[in-house]
Amino acid sequence: MKLSNIVHLTVFAVLLLIQWPSVVFADDSQQRIDAELANKAEAIVPLKSVLGEKKFNEAMASRKYMYMGNLKCRLCHKEFFVGRKQDAHDHAFEELVEKGYSKNPKCLGCHTTGFGVSRGFVSIETTPRLANVQCEGCHGPGNQHMMRDKKGGLLVGTDKPRLLKKMCKTCHTERWNRSFEKLHDVFDKYKKPKPQ
Repeated sequence: MKLSNIVHLTVFAVLLLIQWPSVVFADDSQQRIDAELANKAEAIVPLKSVLGEKKFNEAMASRKYMYMGNLKCRLCHKEFFVGRKQDAHDHAFEELVEKGYSKNPKCLGCHTTGFGVSRGFVSIETTPRLANVQCEGCHGPGNQHMMRDKKGGLLVGTDKPRLLKKMCKTCHTERWNRSFEKLHDVFDKYKKPKPQ
């Protein structure tokens, strides 16, 4: 190879590194996190986003709905609970702790259960049972469901697949594309107790 070709390739590589770092460095998660934290928009409350403000406010004002924690869900849905023990949702809060964002409201709506909702996650010190994304993180408070012996009672139950998919898309957005691209495939796997 000629010396001039080597020089041209070197210059091209340097320009590529300067001009388009995201092409060379695939993981731009820190940049996305910084952009999200700089955004002045309100923190995400997934349940509110899905139900709409009016229905959400009415449901929460009724004081009928209460988060129970996934240990209560396990009483009847043991196979599903055990089958999902290694699921990324079950470790979502741990990711915040590792990165130093465990008290940031911009992150808590998507990494805990019920943050921003009456009787939902407040902090790891006061509501540790609601850390991570548990069953109720996607389905809404479970106390009404428990009282009805598994016959409805969830604000976003399996009987409402459109709302359930909308709930997923509240946190799994294109901005966080590593989890968005295969959303529909993953959603279908959640219909079974054990992932395949």
